[in-house]
Amino acid sequence: AATALPAAFGDPGTSAVVVFLAVGATVRLLAPLLGSKRDDPGVVCVDEALRFAVPVAGAHAGGGNDLARRAAAVLGAEPVITTASDSAGSVALDEFGADLGFVVEPGSDLAAVGTAILSGRRVTFSSDLTWPVPPLPPNVAAAGPEPGVPAIFVTDGRTPDHDAPTVTYRPPSLVVGLGASRGVPAAEVAALIDQALAVAALSPRSVRAAATADLKADEEGLLAAVRERG
Repeated sequence: AATALPAAFGDPGTSAVVVFLAVGATVRLLAPLLGSKRDDPGVVCVDEALRFAVPVAGAHAGGGNDLARRAAAVLGAEPVITTASDSAGSVALDEFGADLGFVVEPGSDLAAVGTAILSGRRVTFSSDLTWPVPPLPPNVAAAGPEPGVPAIFVTDGRTPDHDAPTVTYRPPSLVVGLGASRGVPAAEVAALIDQALAVAALSPRSVRAAATADLKADEEGLLAAVRERG
């Protein structure tokens, strides 16, 4: 485990790890390898007696909680879920809407808004469009932002100015229409996309696809600009 775990954790192709080792020993091995909760793979510890499956890293973003439940089901063990939102039967903001393609806007205050939800304080939730999001706790109200009240926004546009902690999700709601003369370089196409989104006050994180006429389907500049944006 002293070599296998660091090797697996450092492999870009690793999305999750199940370790048959004590939690304390696993934590000591993992400590120097941890980067951020958004990038670390899920790591689950299973004790030698196969009684418990415990997520110790990447519980939400890395899928550790789900992996613990799956491993426990296979082994006949008990999943031990310790993340606050799951223990309280609440919503995990860092994975909210992930199955729908939602992306968290950088700068969102996940900790403060999550604490407000767990403590039962009023939080508002507003969305530009209707999405099949999971159920929200009773203290999260479907309403526009209110002074001093933490807020959650699902929008492809500008996040409203607000005087309380906010979390903004970017949904995959935009399709960029592309068209250009032959031979236009990718950098120019990318700059035009950025300019058009900025003028319309729309977020590039909400772009889910690009569309063009069949005649332009082989235009390298368009294709390269789209590839560069993932």
